[in-house]
Amino acid sequence: MSKVTPLQHVEIYRDAHYNSFPSAVRLPDGSFRLSFRQAPDRRAAYDGMITHLDASSKGVSLSSKDGIVWDAAASVIWDDFFHGVQDPCLNVLSDGTLFATYFTWKVYEEQDAPPLAERSSGAWTTAVQGRWVGQMAGTYSIRSTDGGATWDRPLPAGLGDVAVRGNSVELPDGAILTPFYGQEGDTHNVVVGRTVDRGQTWERLAVLPGYEGQYHFHEPNLFRTAGGKVVLFIRSVKLEKTPGEEHLASPLFTSESTDGGRTWSPVEMWPIYSPSPFNALQLADGRVLLNYGYRLKPFGVRALVLDAECTNLGSAEEFVVRDDGLGGDIGYTSAVQLADGRVLITYYYYLADGVRFIAGSLCAVE
Repeated sequence: MSKVTPLQHVEIYRDAHYNSFPSAVRLPDGSFRLSFRQAPDRRAAYDGMITHLDASSKGVSLSSKDGIVWDAAASVIWDDFFHGVQDPCLNVLSDGTLFATYFTWKVYEEQDAPPLAERSSGAWTTAVQGRWVGQMAGTYSIRSTDGGATWDRPLPAGLGDVAVRGNSVELPDGAILTPFYGQEGDTHNVVVGRTVDRGQTWERLAVLPGYEGQYHFHEPNLFRTAGGKVVLFIRSVKLEKTPGEEHLASPLFTSESTDGGRTWSPVEMWPIYSPSPFNALQLADGRVLLNYGYRLKPFGVRALVLDAECTNLGSAEEFVVRDDGLGGDIGYTSAVQLADGRVLITYYYYLADGVRFIAGSLCAVE
């Protein structure tokens, strides 16, 4: 019987900023790298307001030799002069190259934004107190060949008004699949992109539309099983919520591909709920740890243990990693396995003072 036992909750990185949306990987030499979004904490200036749309945000990272002790200061992956950097996600390629993805925002004063009639439906949102408007300004990839110490210049994906938050997968032929998402028409869809030259050029390989007009899809994550199957784990939101059943409004959806991402099985809905993206980690023994922030009461972090091909979603037990969160602005988990076999699930969190910080839970997975 599989079991996830939380052993210790740790503070990985905390300062005066709003630190959020981590992504962690283990490098070929056994060390670790963790990326996240860093932005000013604007609560004092704007009446306690919390926003994920900030033109000052940047992508940063930390390193660790053992996954326990991390850098005291974050280093910059990319800090754009005009645009806010959102959701930097790390992937380790077969030759050790770090391949990261992120998307950007451009923020306007409301009166300076282009007229509504000229706005792409998938690119705009009215942000803070009716004063600002954010435009999605592009999705990018960026690479490092020295374990994240330095990075090359970002390359645009050029696949339209799509964002990205989730791991890519590298196929045996060297092609990379990346899980984008965005509003196209009346639904928010998953767009699977493919690059054969590490981000210089991209093609739309497949589109998975929102489910039956009832659910929008957001922040998908890709995972390649030991057998070579590619699985999409998709965050969703129900458009019309049934009163009293709001906690059922964000079920996990999955879809699978056995031909390198060209075709996908019909999406399947599972009774695993949270409006937060899902992360999958292959353990040393071949099993898969599915982990996610739990943005419902009691707020915290949860996990399931799947078999190597992720076929037991319907019967896997859900384990509570922690449930002491104070609200829903938490989560975005990303897990790595340490040399001693323990698993570190990283995420962002906050406690009584409201400061968002990068946290982790050390767990035993039996």
